[in-house]
Amino acid sequence: MLIKPKLEEIRNKLIEMADLSVRMLENAVKSIVEHNPEPLKTVEALEEVVDKLEVENESLIITTIARYQPEAKILRFLIMDLFVNRDLERIADHAENIKEQAERIIKKPKLKEYVDLPLMSDIALKMVKDAVKCLETLDTELARDVIKRDDKVDALNEQIIREIYTYMVEDPKNIKVGIRLITVASNIERIADIATNLAEEVIYMKEGKMLRHQEVDENGKS
Repeated sequence: MLIKPKLEEIRNKLIEMADLSVRMLENAVKSIVEHNPEPLKTVEALEEVVDKLEVENESLIITTIARYQPEAKILRFLIMDLFVNRDLERIADHAENIKEQAERIIKKPKLKEYVDLPLMSDIALKMVKDAVKCLETLDTELARDVIKRDDKVDALNEQIIREIYTYMVEDPKNIKVGIRLITVASNIERIADIATNLAEEVIYMKEGKMLRHQEVDENGKS
């Protein structure tokens, strides 16, 4: 099949883009947890690379569709690749938003030792990594597991917000840093939402079934 090498090239580029986006988030959160500006240099360096890849991927996908005029099944894959490309770029944008907050947070004394924030980030990162793994394998069982994990991230986000509000009420001097930390948590929560979208798109690729806005039960079945 003449189109097959193009499909592999597109998928490899998406996997590369996902890896870079994950590294951006890891370093942005690491900067906050360690109260260290050094990891932010990596975030800044990778941002331009991800943006460039996003444009290249979109062009490659559209050109492939136009040139090969693929059959319905392959066309569905390529359309989903466009959505995935968009979602991965959004993850990088959220990592960049966290970096901007981190630059200001680490200039002030630490509000507390951050425990839930890196835990929340780790879950979201694993969701993204597993969602990308699903893209490679079309593993819908793993995709459904990714979707289920979004509830854990939502719960941690609410817990972090409640705790930070307590610090802000106790001492108004904590308000600015507190608001920035809440913004960081909100960005991580949105990254988890994007990972959920990616998992849903994998299920659509494999089964032709769109799960968005539908419930997944405790066994991971729609």
